[in-house]
Amino acid sequence: MEHTYGQGRLYSLGVEEEFQIVGRESYELVSRIDEILLAFDDDEEHEGRVKAELLQSVVEVATNIAGTVAEAMEDLTRLRARLRDVAAQTDSLIASGGTHPFSRYEHQEVTERARYRDLIEAMRWVAERELIFGLHVHVGLDSPDKAIAITNAARTFLPELLALSVNSPFWQGRPTGLASTRTKLFDAFPRSGLPPALSSFEEFEHLVERAVKTNSFPDYTYIWWDLRPHPQLGTIEIRVCDAQTRLESVTAIVALSQSLVATLAEAWEKDGDLPVEPITLVAENKWRAARHGLEAKLIDLEHDTERPAPDALRALAERCEPAARRLGCSAELASLEAVLERGSGAEEQLERYEETGSLLAVAQWLADETVRGV
Repeated sequence: MEHTYGQGRLYSLGVEEEFQIVGRESYELVSRIDEILLAFDDDEEHEGRVKAELLQSVVEVATNIAGTVAEAMEDLTRLRARLRDVAAQTDSLIASGGTHPFSRYEHQEVTERARYRDLIEAMRWVAERELIFGLHVHVGLDSPDKAIAITNAARTFLPELLALSVNSPFWQGRPTGLASTRTKLFDAFPRSGLPPALSSFEEFEHLVERAVKTNSFPDYTYIWWDLRPHPQLGTIEIRVCDAQTRLESVTAIVALSQSLVATLAEAWEKDGDLPVEPITLVAENKWRAARHGLEAKLIDLEHDTERPAPDALRALAERCEPAARRLGCSAELASLEAVLERGSGAEEQLERYEETGSLLAVAQWLADETVRGV
């Protein structure tokens, strides 16, 4: 398998955000992706960085390759501003959250691309209801074996990242009781969820080769694990997080992701091995995070005790601080504390709902906060 590990800057960043396209008056999801993309046709600065997704009410943006968290966040801020302005030309708004509070998946139109038509044909209802929105963080690495080792070890901390990012407490017009409904919806997809522990990059290559040979999928980008190696880009891709309404929350997640990868990579270089926790216990933590968010009690897998999710995140940030200092993102990592004090996006959405009794008010808040300050 061809890869680009080692061809880019170590710990470089790429961030992808999936946004909701909503009507200016109704705040219902609207199918405007083709109109939005048309407005970017002659925009060289953003060429290839604003993309369609499975459904026409979704738009994805991607940063340029960034060397630092600050650089990535400056790019994301500009992208949100540009997308806001373009959406306005189509009489729509952008909003960011893991799910829309009340729009129904049955009312969405599928994007006219071969990949998406094939997905709907192959998976039917499982794909049809994929009305979800995520935040993906790519971190560059310099060898494929290191990418596998860090994927194995970083799997342990995906529940902490999920607890920090939960932002989808509503689905199809009702509260679900979950902090991240998006997580459980996406779990229905084949080849989703927590990645298996792999012994080597060769094992990953062999797995993909066998799957392609048996017509399981066309290529490895059809593996939708919460964390996956991305050889074509020379990264590992953290995919567990809900889309974030506030840019400040994105900052904390990206800083924690980059410094965690660097922390694990440096430990692997020093010791040649990293601990890999049982997938069953990691999955238990993931469930707790999806259900309760920052109010969850997560298992401390080093000591087999429980602790509140904010304590687990503070401990993880403390562990990653030396790497963050070397990477120049200490301030961004420290912003995690403000997120913990304010509460998750799911908590904020539920507060708006409790205050107003209106899911329309929640949708309006999501749209307003998504572009506040950009």
